[in-house]
Amino acid sequence: MTMLVEVAVERYRFVCGRCGHTWTADYDVQYVSDDVGATFAFYRLDGVPVLPPTGDEIICPNCGTMGVRAIIEGRRDSLPALLDGDQPRRRVTTSPEQRRASVPHLPAVGGP
Repeated sequence: MTMLVEVAVERYRFVCGRCGHTWTADYDVQYVSDDVGATFAFYRLDGVPVLPPTGDEIICPNCGTMGVRAIIEGRRDSLPALLDGDQPRRRVTTSPEQRRASVPHLPAVGGP
């Protein structure tokens, strides 16, 4: 059984090693623990699952190179909703696809 351990927003600054271009992006991160106690991080950018920003897969939007360095600038914990609390809530009657299609897509903060 997997268990949600932590939810956070992490801001990364990216610096291209080729052209020097810099930008920032905020990632939603879920830390999940598995049955044997190993913890995994799942990243989303603008609601879309993505590879970790610290990997070698980031491409500079200015020059197209993959020589980009990611530096974590900060983080903010995001507490999951309390299910037995008296927090305001509403039953969801739409599918994830309907919810995604019903609102405009937001760009990343500080993104290209």
